[in-house]
Amino acid sequence: MYEGYTFDLFVIMENFETLFKKRKCWVKGLLLFLAVFLLPLFSRAASIAGSIREVSQNIEKVGALQPPFSFAVIGDSRDGEKVYRRLMKSILDRGPSFVIHLGDMVARPNEKEWRSFFEISKMIDLPFFPVVGNHEVAGTARGEEMYRKKFLLPGDQTYFAFQAGGVLSVILDSEKGRGRILREQWAWLEKVLSSSGETSKLVFTHRPLFLPMDSFKTGRAMDRYPADRDNLHRLFAKAKVKAVFEADDHRYDRMEKDGVFYVITGGGGAPIYSFEDSGGYFHYVWVSVQNRKMECEAVDLEGRTRDRWVINKDQ
Repeated sequence: MYEGYTFDLFVIMENFETLFKKRKCWVKGLLLFLAVFLLPLFSRAASIAGSIREVSQNIEKVGALQPPFSFAVIGDSRDGEKVYRRLMKSILDRGPSFVIHLGDMVARPNEKEWRSFFEISKMIDLPFFPVVGNHEVAGTARGEEMYRKKFLLPGDQTYFAFQAGGVLSVILDSEKGRGRILREQWAWLEKVLSSSGETSKLVFTHRPLFLPMDSFKTGRAMDRYPADRDNLHRLFAKAKVKAVFEADDHRYDRMEKDGVFYVITGGGGAPIYSFEDSGGYFHYVWVSVQNRKMECEAVDLEGRTRDRWVINKDQ
């Protein structure tokens, strides 16, 4: 509304004062100034800040989507404000229907960090779905409580699912068990996957199930509990999950196991953990949902496509 205009607040106030003092209605002039110039700005800022927090409402918004539509996946943006801003601008310029953040939005669970994250995320004016990461909660009940206050989550749970255009998206919490899915969430996950009528199922979690050989995260992801990790993979394979998007390891990586794609996309701004030829570059993943397939690509900070693959929805 105000693009292309710059104004000095005090000059405007002075002009209003001169005009309305003559007419003996300075108060009315002040109220008019507030209504015309300030309230729309404050209202839009509040609306944008609120939109990415209101997860339950965002689930309703995307429920009516039908192919074709696109969405973006990004992870591990903490401590990387400049990179995150650039990547998010690149994402928003492409016009996605929603964004999924795979966690580690903040470096530590405190008010200062969260204020900073929401400030740099003001540009996001579309549905946003968060995945809880280890840095959000820091393994503490206080951290999880703070996280749940920052987002209006379905049932006040850190794990949830939503449907968009015939695709079931499942958001998991890998932090309650510090690298494994605990009993209550496991029972919920089994029910969601088995009862879903969607042929395309995607999972989003912070800690990866399978890591590259040179990963610095070895022993700290879901490989920390190999038996639990393998059971989780078997559940995904049985339920015909198409892809699992993960973060935590600050790189890009893609592998396929028993028909399930495992995609690490942890290049959202946090310090990179590997060499460039091993996926060590800042990036996001773009997913284009068509009627019979999903076209996916990893896009780096310069806008170059580094990897491209296709998920067939009917298989």
